[in-house]
Amino acid sequence: MCAVAAETAPQSELAANDVNSSLVEKAPSEPQLELVGRLDTDFIGTAQSADNAATFGELGDVVGIRRAWIGAEGHLEFGRYVSVIDLASGDVVIRDLFIGIGNAQETEYRFGHYLEPYSQEVNTASFTLPFMECSVGSILAPARNWGASLCRLGSSDSIAATLGVFQAGSDPNDFERGPGSTLGVTGRFTAAPVNRCEGEHLVHMGMALSARLPEEGTVIVNQQPQNPLLDFGDVASSPFIPQIEIPAGYQQLSNLQFAAGNGPYWTHCEWYGSWIDQLGGPPVFFHGFYVSCGWFLTGEHRPYQEASGSLGPVKVSRPVYCRHTDEDCELGLGAWELAARFALLDLQDRDTQPGPGGQAIGIALPQFTLGLNWYLTDHVRLMGNYSCALPDEPNTGTSVAHLFGMRIGVFW
Repeated sequence: MCAVAAETAPQSELAANDVNSSLVEKAPSEPQLELVGRLDTDFIGTAQSADNAATFGELGDVVGIRRAWIGAEGHLEFGRYVSVIDLASGDVVIRDLFIGIGNAQETEYRFGHYLEPYSQEVNTASFTLPFMECSVGSILAPARNWGASLCRLGSSDSIAATLGVFQAGSDPNDFERGPGSTLGVTGRFTAAPVNRCEGEHLVHMGMALSARLPEEGTVIVNQQPQNPLLDFGDVASSPFIPQIEIPAGYQQLSNLQFAAGNGPYWTHCEWYGSWIDQLGGPPVFFHGFYVSCGWFLTGEHRPYQEASGSLGPVKVSRPVYCRHTDEDCELGLGAWELAARFALLDLQDRDTQPGPGGQAIGIALPQFTLGLNWYLTDHVRLMGNYSCALPDEPNTGTSVAHLFGMRIGVFW
């Protein structure tokens, strides 16, 4: 028997991922507007070995706002629009700002600022991702940039393809051109040969490619603003990943992905690869991957969204409290989920040019994460994560750090 379908979710973070919502099904004759938002409050603590503290500094503890999204979305006579900003960093940062022409459940032309069609975990909304952050390998994935793309869902509803041209800037809003800014062509193809009961029984496979030209002759890995613990970007947050600048004329990104679900049990895995055509030296290759699995102790599952080839928000069978507008709502203990992930990021390549002092550049970072998630309702979630990181710095060797995180997440 199939579980009840997930209810319509806010588009603030899902909009670029073509969620199963009325906004991406069929536009009405009259324009509409809906306010949306997202608030994540994080508590992060660390315990480091002496070698780790000597190499990366004392990380300490932090309490802060990870996301503070506010925006609006709605129908247009010819499609839809989404406008969302993030205030968590203290500055106004554009997240989604685009217009979609057509029907996202069939064919949509999209123009503006949104997620490039690439990684499964990055293209999964953060409020349904089973961990507080994406894997460390996601630092090799392009995230939100300015662009134009064509999104096409196959007639069988099990195949989807997207192709677009994107401009990645060197500042958080991607307006400025400088070292690290790129012009890229990105495409993603996904297929779900098994997809029954809206993802309750699922096999998903996908691949993505991105060819990128550095506009200033420099590729920068981990270009996002550096912060010891609390990050404000779309991809991996880790105090152990260095920023690496490579003079280059071309970069090729590749991605392979797989997901499977059987009722409350799920598993996801993904591989990232980056080939950089280094100027004045041989090509440089970086890569990363993760393998994760999980179990909803209370029987829920994460629905599959065909148009985006990603996983959607959890529908809680028995929430802790019900809204007065909810019909047939049965109170309970909410939804509980256990999750585990092993991830590896390898930014060590002997052909990478040494630093100004002759030191080796790069990092190899294996990281194991355990997670416990409590979904009080469809729109409120408490998360607990423990991570053990073993960064191998080429000049100082391997050290160990333990990271403990908690999150209170609310979205509407």
